[in-house]
Amino acid sequence: MALVLGLSVMGMAAEDATGTWKATLETPNGSAVNTFVLKVDGDKVTGTISSDMMGSQQITTGKVDGDKISFSFTTDFGVIAYAGTVKGDTMNLTLTVGDGQFTLPVNATRVKT
Repeated sequence: MALVLGLSVMGMAAEDATGTWKATLETPNGSAVNTFVLKVDGDKVTGTISSDMMGSQQITTGKVDGDKISFSFTTDFGVIAYAGTVKGDTMNLTLTVGDGQFTLPVNATRVKT
């Protein structure tokens, strides 16, 4: 019984998204590379998102719950949000602009140091 309970708790443990991640996005304006530098502290995610199109932006809201992750920043165009899952060295996210006027799949890979 203790083994089953222990395995259940381990399965609910948060994936560690701390680190540098790279993603190539196919946008209506062409390909764009995003770099995410994330730090997880408990259930909070902080860090920066950088791209040629937007420069470097500070994450204003971020959280992690198990393998689910979400983070966002605010621009003159409104809120740009990312939400999805982390598994090992892969993040599968959906980028959403504003109230969902524009969405885009984002697959990021952790940069090995």
